[in-house]
Amino acid sequence: MHKLNYLGKASLLVLLLNVAACGGSSSKPSAAVDSAPVVAPVEDTSDSVVDAPAVEEPIVRMILLGDSGSGSEGAYAVGKAVAKVCAARGCDLVLGLGDNIYESGVSSALDPQFEEKFELPFAPIDLPFYFVLGNHDNSGFFGGDGANNAKGDFEVDYHYRDSQHPDSPRQTSRWKMPSRYYRFTQGGEAGAPLVELFGVDSNQIAGGFPDSDENYSYNNYGLVQAQWLKTAMADSKAKWKIVFAHHPYISNGSHGNAGNYDGAPAFVAPVLAGERYKAFVEETVCDKADFFFAGHDHDIQWLMPVASCGKTGFILSGAASKTRSLEHRDDNPVFYEKGDSYGFVWVEIKGDKMVGEIYQVDPTDPALGLGSLSQPEPAFRREQSQQAAQGLPESDGFTSPLQANDSFDVNGETGNLDPVQTQFSSGFNSLAAAIPEENISRLVAGVGESGTALLEVADSLITGLQGAATEQNPDLALAGAARASQSLLYALQSLQDSLIPADGQALPAPLDQLSAVLERFGGESPSADDENASADLRGLTDPLRNLASNIQNIVDGIAEEGGSVPVAGGSLDLLSELLFDVTRLIDATGNVDSGEMAQVLVSTTDDLLANILLNVVPIEEYAPSEVSDAIGLGPKFLGTGLLLVSQEAAYHIDTQVLPSVLQGLGMLPLSALDDLFAAFTL
Repeated sequence: MHKLNYLGKASLLVLLLNVAACGGSSSKPSAAVDSAPVVAPVEDTSDSVVDAPAVEEPIVRMILLGDSGSGSEGAYAVGKAVAKVCAARGCDLVLGLGDNIYESGVSSALDPQFEEKFELPFAPIDLPFYFVLGNHDNSGFFGGDGANNAKGDFEVDYHYRDSQHPDSPRQTSRWKMPSRYYRFTQGGEAGAPLVELFGVDSNQIAGGFPDSDENYSYNNYGLVQAQWLKTAMADSKAKWKIVFAHHPYISNGSHGNAGNYDGAPAFVAPVLAGERYKAFVEETVCDKADFFFAGHDHDIQWLMPVASCGKTGFILSGAASKTRSLEHRDDNPVFYEKGDSYGFVWVEIKGDKMVGEIYQVDPTDPALGLGSLSQPEPAFRREQSQQAAQGLPESDGFTSPLQANDSFDVNGETGNLDPVQTQFSSGFNSLAAAIPEENISRLVAGVGESGTALLEVADSLITGLQGAATEQNPDLALAGAARASQSLLYALQSLQDSLIPADGQALPAPLDQLSAVLERFGGESPSADDENASADLRGLTDPLRNLASNIQNIVDGIAEEGGSVPVAGGSLDLLSELLFDVTRLIDATGNVDSGEMAQVLVSTTDDLLANILLNVVPIEEYAPSEVSDAIGLGPKFLGTGLLLVSQEAAYHIDTQVLPSVLQGLGMLPLSALDDLFAAFTL
């Protein structure tokens, strides 16, 4: 199937990756920084030949410290405990895994919170701290909403404070954040490092709530970072590749797995749910990185690799200054997990071996919970060999979110509108078969297939919401939204496929404008607004409205044409109406309060069914009386029944009214539509 190039223009943004950052800014995102140590050559001036000393195998040791920025008693205890472990085990650096300054980030590079919540609590640790940003660092309206990414730039500015504010230098130079996302190597030689670490800014993609600043939109920021990370990972010469970010891919903590963070429905709140972030990780990190380190949940977990992410392992360390219980202990298999305790992780990499030790910290214990201050005892220790990539197929679910599944079956699942779809498809197939011009016949058949898929969009949403309400299972609504997404892609690609000329026969004007209209849609999708990115259906509503309007403009230009062109125009007229109705349904279900859901389903489904029955041809002129009599019955029946549903229609309906009402569609005299489509015959 020929795929639409939805994000062609966005690929140009990868050119931005050549710009190196020289400092943070509160007005625009910082560019990525590639930071790698350079080993200068040493000239040999010796006249004698001596045996070269044995070269020691490089070792990299690091501390994983997430959610550290509260300045709490626990943070001070963790700072002391890390110093004791590093004294006994050895350490080269600390990875700061986001939420560096609670509760709402900082207001400038001179904010005293840098001293209060970083410099003082972690003063015992004389190591560089390589930080990434978390949702609390980018707070907008309230702490942790992640809705003001420009605020996070102040933490980048702190990296450069000594040069930008020489009269107010930092207490120490330990804070390292050269850009919002960056890479650096550790151990080994410059051309063959042992480890390369990739710091990722997960907040813009998974921060919780959309950012209105266009500098941090999907196109202007999300895509650029994704392309940077993919290129950087592919170019890396390091033996080990490790990605660190704030938000986890999988977690048994309170936030849960990406795609369903905090139990948020991905269709209603895709940013909050982390659905886009899941696609980002699967495209850029999975099976490419050896490990993915994260925080966000205030606990410690060493999770087993999962099939969807290949060889990549997962360690979550988010208990550096706050604690929380594990709430999803059975969601993902683990090697170890611990909630309700402060702590951190020590990691050593040498050759093809990686050792990790998890330490619990107790601020009330003179030994800090380490057993011994001179010989700290880990609560858990694991050693493993480096794993080979499993060869997962390449994903482009983030950079090209509108890629449909080639195996998608628009008729593969039962739904409440199945009788309508069957009649609709049958009518268009008969109509297409009666058209002698092969290219117009192909177009009309494609419109029928596309319209059937648009009905499936509505059916998937309605059926999913119905199941979620009656069975009190939000996952059914998510499944419905996912199927609706695939149905919409199928609809658009069916229309695209129908435009392929038969034996070189081009479509006559103005139907020949359809390819340009679809191409324009590809340039508009997804919307540049951050909240409308990725596979979120609502992100397509503006481009879909434009597509429907452009198709309607083509229809308007058909009036003077003869032959089969007006028939194709009538088909496109219906398709345009369906696009408008489905767009309205998507918008409505994504924006209304739960108590209004029943009314929304009433009005939008009324309109959709009425357009099927009324807008194919002028009914008064062509349709027999039995068809006219049937018009309005479907909308009236459906609307009256839905109004009986409780106002708690979103996820907690315990009545059985809704399924019986929607199933009642099967009793409508839809066979009358045969005569309606017969009016099209030539």
